[in-house]
Amino acid sequence: MDWSTATKLVNSKLSIPIDQHFKLCAGPGAGKTTFLIHHIRRILTYSTRLSKSRRIACITYTNTGVETIRSRLKDTGEDIEISTIHSFLYTHVVKPYLWLLNDISFPLDRLEGHDEIKPSYTTLKEYKQRTSQFWIKDDQGLSNALSKLSWVINKQEEVELGFLKPYHGKVEERFIKKNSYLTYKEICWEQGMMSHDDVLYFSYLILKKHEKVKEIIRAKFPYFLIDEFQDTSPIQVAITTLLAEKEITVGVIGDPSQSIYSFQGANGKTFSQFNIKGMSFYILENNHRSTIQIISVLNHMRNDKHFIQHSPDNKVGNKPVILIGDVFSSYRYFLENVKNDWCVLSYKNEVTNRIKYDIRDIVTTDFDLFYRDNKRGRLIYFVVHALEYGRQMKLKDAIKYMKKAYRSIEDFTDQDAFRNLKRLLNNYEDYYSNNIKDFYNTHIFNYYGVKSKITKGEISEYYENLGFDRLAAIVNIADDKSFHKTIHKAKGDEFKNVLVISSENNYNKQLDFLLSPDMSKEEHRVFYVV
Repeated sequence: MDWSTATKLVNSKLSIPIDQHFKLCAGPGAGKTTFLIHHIRRILTYSTRLSKSRRIACITYTNTGVETIRSRLKDTGEDIEISTIHSFLYTHVVKPYLWLLNDISFPLDRLEGHDEIKPSYTTLKEYKQRTSQFWIKDDQGLSNALSKLSWVINKQEEVELGFLKPYHGKVEERFIKKNSYLTYKEICWEQGMMSHDDVLYFSYLILKKHEKVKEIIRAKFPYFLIDEFQDTSPIQVAITTLLAEKEITVGVIGDPSQSIYSFQGANGKTFSQFNIKGMSFYILENNHRSTIQIISVLNHMRNDKHFIQHSPDNKVGNKPVILIGDVFSSYRYFLENVKNDWCVLSYKNEVTNRIKYDIRDIVTTDFDLFYRDNKRGRLIYFVVHALEYGRQMKLKDAIKYMKKAYRSIEDFTDQDAFRNLKRLLNNYEDYYSNNIKDFYNTHIFNYYGVKSKITKGEISEYYENLGFDRLAAIVNIADDKSFHKTIHKAKGDEFKNVLVISSENNYNKQLDFLLSPDMSKEEHRVFYVV
């Protein structure tokens, strides 16, 4: 990134040309959302390129980001569409134009959105049969591997299916066949299952092969603004580049030092290297949110002479405190010293959930009940997911998981899902501290056609030793609204008091991001984002 060409903006409400491609680098607390809102309002006021059929597309990375921008633009009417990149592409590219891809075996009558896919026992069995990989006995390991398959851009700038890390494709000390990757996808597609990643793949193919579709998208959206651009994957960048070839004005906002989604294909260099002919480069340095004490730590970590933050209001506060010792003792100390507006963060979901559910030993990240007990295990797995989403009032997701749980029950409707959710949530305190066997036999058995009771044998012993709280603790809630979440999910949130917990046992390594900061390391950038 050529910093010498950048124009520094002293505050987030300064205006830039509305019909010129731009890239804005904005550090933590700089007011990038304020800048984005201000820029959108200027487009709405001064642009001559908008109409009832021509709108602004505003893309951000998470649903939390969507809600934040939407709440601040609630008076703008129908002139702007705010969504995640997956939702935007599904609505405007995949859903209306998937039929153009003649070589894709996806049943169009089963096109019902996109979701995270956890393959069933039947799906894995079909995969092993079609690919002659009968040596695979570990269904849980196979499921974990196949779930990590991603569509990537290779060195020839072609899209191919692969793993972001080679070891992700390893099961039972052997690698699954490379020529079997696509077979797994085809089996999912035949069943009407489309992953979030598939949305990107299909969109890229459609836009690459069909010029007319590109023209339609450009005509509908003359402005394409992308927030958190450092978190985009190469295939998302390729899609943006395809759209930006003509007619459309592209604006991207981000910060390479806040790139923390490499596990989803994002690359810290993406923002720095992205360029479109005629694109202007701006920097927003000032930090309006943080105190001088926190900004001093941020500048120390970043250690970049081209990017030094200041507090325009000279906000003063307490110095950050480092607590060394037991996690739960630190948590108690934290709660004793803060009264409100707080949040507990960690790099890993299982670490924050240990505190949230008061589990003193290690939380296993996944359980084999999905394959060990097949249909019943699947039902339990999805019911627990539904309940944890329901506790956060994420009713749409809760009902979706409840319907997955009872998919074998004929005519199980959304109303049934809601009634069952309400019944179980009303009794949450009765089973939260019990084991899964008691939970199932008391609250699941004999409701909605469930007739198989857990009685004896190895599976009975397994469920007796599995606490409901431990299964609840592995639920990884997207756009988590609780006060215990991962750093990734808290991105964009603001709290006056934050307890950040490292998942490492080596104290020296825990403090490495302060003692020897290196923004080329994602594990250091994660703490910078906080």
